[in-house]
Amino acid sequence: MTKNSTIKLSIYCLVILTFNLCSAAFAQNSLTSAKDSRTVLLIRDYSGIDEVDAESGAMLIAEEFRKLNITVSDPVFKTSASENLYSVTFRRLGEKIFVRLSQEKPVGTVIVEKQLWIASIEEMIAATPRLVDALVNNKPIESTIDIETVTETEGRELRKVQGESHWNIGFFGAFVPGTEVSGTPGYRLGWSFELPTYAVESEGRFFFGEDTHYAAFSVGGMYLFNKQNISPYIGGGFTVSNASHDIYASFDREFNRGMGLYAAGGVQMLRTTQNRLKFEIRLDRPLYTLEIKDVMPISIGVFFSRSGSGFCLF
Repeated sequence: MTKNSTIKLSIYCLVILTFNLCSAAFAQNSLTSAKDSRTVLLIRDYSGIDEVDAESGAMLIAEEFRKLNITVSDPVFKTSASENLYSVTFRRLGEKIFVRLSQEKPVGTVIVEKQLWIASIEEMIAATPRLVDALVNNKPIESTIDIETVTETEGRELRKVQGESHWNIGFFGAFVPGTEVSGTPGYRLGWSFELPTYAVESEGRFFFGEDTHYAAFSVGGMYLFNKQNISPYIGGGFTVSNASHDIYASFDREFNRGMGLYAAGGVQMLRTTQNRLKFEIRLDRPLYTLEIKDVMPISIGVFFSRSGSGFCLF
């Protein structure tokens, strides 16, 4: 090999080596820039829980972001300035853990955040998809709930029964305009389910006057105007009734049965106890008539109720 050939080969090798070094440096710089441009997932606080648990919970969040094709870093506890940042905070309150997931752009400026209560850090497995979904799509955390991801705290709220069942009994005086029924005693037996401001109820009632008899089964509702120990109320509903009337001229009796409506109003007392005492006025409007009488009973009565799942008044 000649001297000139050796020089040319050396120059060629030097050029190739220089090109490779530049390419490697450029690739390394690009990789570093890519890493720097990724969205950072920062664990801001984890008061009251172990560091390992906080990091594991944050890792679940990172994986959920990646499932949605959002590139985020592995969780870190410290970071330099970043244009886009997701942060997660864990705070313990008694036995429960408060979790907050935020997006900051730039760092320190929260543009959207979602939060949730969990009973233990293990519930992050079910809660994480909901948190990320709510944050990314900017929707209420409540709208992401389903039967598989409901947390213990939410489930306890949903299962909480605020109302009470009541069996009730009472008597009333009945008046039927146009008949001899005036203050005729009647009786009622019923059941109701009551919440703080409204109730549903069903009952059977009857009275037997000198010339008019009436019996009805009704289902309806009641609205209470306040949550105090004594509250006025109004109510109404549907009835199925049977009415009869004596025809003295022919020594005969006519009767009819069918659907009807009722409206009621009154005052309920003893609401802070397991019992109830009601004073009520009620108007029944059958959707049928007798041949010679339009029977429309009006009643004024007093009723006692006691809470319980079984039939027990005393």
